[in-house]
Amino acid sequence: MFNNYLLSVWRNFRRNRLFTTLNVSGLAIGIAACLLISQFVVHELSYDNFWPNGNRVFRVQLDRYNKGELTTRWAAGCVGIGPDLKANFPEVNTYVRMYESTALLSADGKDFIKEEGVYYASKDFFKVFGSHLLKGVDSTALNDPNMIVLSRSMARKYFGDQDPMGKTLYNKKVQYVVNGVFEDIPANSHMKLEALQSFTTFVKLIGRRNEAQLNSWQWDGMYTYILLNEKTDAKALEEKLPAFVEKREGENLKVEEAGMIFHLQALSDIHLDSNLIREFKTNGSRDTTYFLSVIAALILFIAWINYVNLSTAKSVERAREVGVRKVMGGFRAQLMQQFLVESILMNVIALTLAVGIALILSPWFSGLAGRELGYDLFMNGIFWLTAAVLIAVGASLSGLYPALVLSSYRPVEVLKGRFKNTGQGVLFRRSMVIIQFVASITLVVGTFTVYRQLGFMRSQALGVNIDQTVVLWSPNNIDSTYRNKFTVFKERVQGYAEVASVCGSTSVPGEQPDFNAGGIRRLSQRPEEANQYRIIEMDHDFIPAFGLQMAAGRAFSGEVSNERQHVIMNESATRIMGFAKPEDAINDQIYFWGDTFRIVGVVKNYRQESSKKSYDQLIFRYTASPEGYYAIKFNTTNARESMAKFENDWKELFPGNPFNFFFLDDKYDRQYQADQQFGEIFGVFAGLAIFIACLGLFGLSSLTAIQRTKEIGVRKVLGASVPSILGLVGKEYLILIGTAILFAVPASWWIMDQWLQAFASRITLSWWVFAIPGLLVVTIAMVTVSFHTIRAARTNPVTSLRYE
Repeated sequence: MFNNYLLSVWRNFRRNRLFTTLNVSGLAIGIAACLLISQFVVHELSYDNFWPNGNRVFRVQLDRYNKGELTTRWAAGCVGIGPDLKANFPEVNTYVRMYESTALLSADGKDFIKEEGVYYASKDFFKVFGSHLLKGVDSTALNDPNMIVLSRSMARKYFGDQDPMGKTLYNKKVQYVVNGVFEDIPANSHMKLEALQSFTTFVKLIGRRNEAQLNSWQWDGMYTYILLNEKTDAKALEEKLPAFVEKREGENLKVEEAGMIFHLQALSDIHLDSNLIREFKTNGSRDTTYFLSVIAALILFIAWINYVNLSTAKSVERAREVGVRKVMGGFRAQLMQQFLVESILMNVIALTLAVGIALILSPWFSGLAGRELGYDLFMNGIFWLTAAVLIAVGASLSGLYPALVLSSYRPVEVLKGRFKNTGQGVLFRRSMVIIQFVASITLVVGTFTVYRQLGFMRSQALGVNIDQTVVLWSPNNIDSTYRNKFTVFKERVQGYAEVASVCGSTSVPGEQPDFNAGGIRRLSQRPEEANQYRIIEMDHDFIPAFGLQMAAGRAFSGEVSNERQHVIMNESATRIMGFAKPEDAINDQIYFWGDTFRIVGVVKNYRQESSKKSYDQLIFRYTASPEGYYAIKFNTTNARESMAKFENDWKELFPGNPFNFFFLDDKYDRQYQADQQFGEIFGVFAGLAIFIACLGLFGLSSLTAIQRTKEIGVRKVLGASVPSILGLVGKEYLILIGTAILFAVPASWWIMDQWLQAFASRITLSWWVFAIPGLLVVTIAMVTVSFHTIRAARTNPVTSLRYE
């Protein structure tokens, strides 16, 4: 019997090549899109699931408040919280503290390479995370000063195939001994780690005078991870922390009208739910991940709707087959089995094609998503089991309705030719078309909105000139001659004809300034009126080089002897400090870092970071030789050709320091990268959704043209023109798509309004934001429908009237 089913299915496929191709293509594209998005979603949800102790490890995250207002949210919070939690809560097994190291590494102490992912880590790092060293002893590798453990890749980079254990590695002038090698941290980790230096080295470097600060709750910037004991309820522990904060810091916080709230972040939640100050790297978004999951489900749903629609619409042509089978003794259950086998077989063929498509497109999609997705998902047995169950359920459900319809035909009526589509069947197909296009139009509106928002942000006036700017990382391996060497380098580079200016600073536009200082207030204010501000140190050429505009007062000058005691603020900082207008701030004094400074100028607000964020409150300090960045402004577009000259000057003045640079506009644009990638993914799959929906329309319009062949022939004999016939047939689909637009507009408005709330500067969802995508979808759909209708309308009426 099963062989008979397969033979019947094969004959049906051959007899209806067009509809088989449309069905299989729609299903294959839908499943392939679903697989690609699932690959991304599973990757995002898999972050940090490889740590052996992952379910017991929590990052201690700090929120700071001022006068009841949330001012800063730290991923790397206060330095003293780890030891205090260990000492006061038995639920805490142990902890690890980590602090980023400015790394210039060298195996010979001469040629240094700037590295990222190098951190100081306290001795229990491997105990907390449960990982093991490939070489060395986990429990002692980070115990002593001047010890370092390297990733497998880092060890190979500096020592080749030699055994790195016991070898010397320099970080600037500090000499380390390699005391361990760990496996490379997978890409799906919120941390980027290449080397860990013993925390005792950090203690040694800051000196005994500052060692007491390691128990402070006022020094932020230290990552703290705690390992909880088995069966400890993290939420219950977190609820105890406010009372502990009150006990330890309550008096100080009351005086300053400040607040501190600690949160325990589960390791698996950091990547998708955390976007705070001092994250290891740019994290993902749970909303985006779930959004793409919905898109994947919608595309697969649209593909299955196509199958149902085309199969039930085709049922008119298969009615006689069903009638003959019933007359020959076929039971309804047997007919349903046949049509279900046909549905499942078609889904299996589509799945096979989809896997091939997904494997071929996986590298392209990895680039589009900005993730190293690889092929791990396709080698995961659980994934394939889930996919098989999903496809089996979907194939059965999508095949069940056509099977019920086809097997329900009454043979007497069918064989006498009195069979016709039922009103319920037509209504069902129309409803499915409407649902398809509601989903498609919503996706198109979403794509249109994302790209408009990105364009809007990039078109905003930045208030700072980032064009034709090359930025060098300043040398880290320096000595007492640094200030003179910086001056010489600056003068040499400024002497080149193609260079407009050179300036130094601790931060450049396109990043959040590293220095974040609290307790800053006007000298006339009480301590409890202090606030937090971001600090940028700069030389006197920074403001003119970047084209910042003064709102009041003056810029820094290299000719003022006591300029170090002066500061400049931006407009946001003056408002927070209580000045009614920028002019009122001039010559007032502020207090911070145990010293007083006079305000000599106020710059107009500019976009230090992307327009997705509000203006930060910034305070600028003067230094003649800043450490951090050197920005070189060009008056020509041939910047790359000049870099060789700069490098020669660099090597002469800063030997042993790597010459690394980047273009500032590229760095600034990377702030929009995640939204850009989201928009591109959204656009690609919105296009696929429309394509799949139009495949269904193409098939339905073909069937409509076939079923109305005689009607069209009669109308032509009575004088109807091709445009009037096209209008008659197209009107039905136009009404369906119009209905879909009515449902899609409020749905897409609500969804995109929720998405836009994350932006400080955002577009308004005007009526044409929905009108243009709606018109686009209507046009594409009408072109699709017109193909078969025009061909039928241009057929000779004699041929049409002979049909059947």
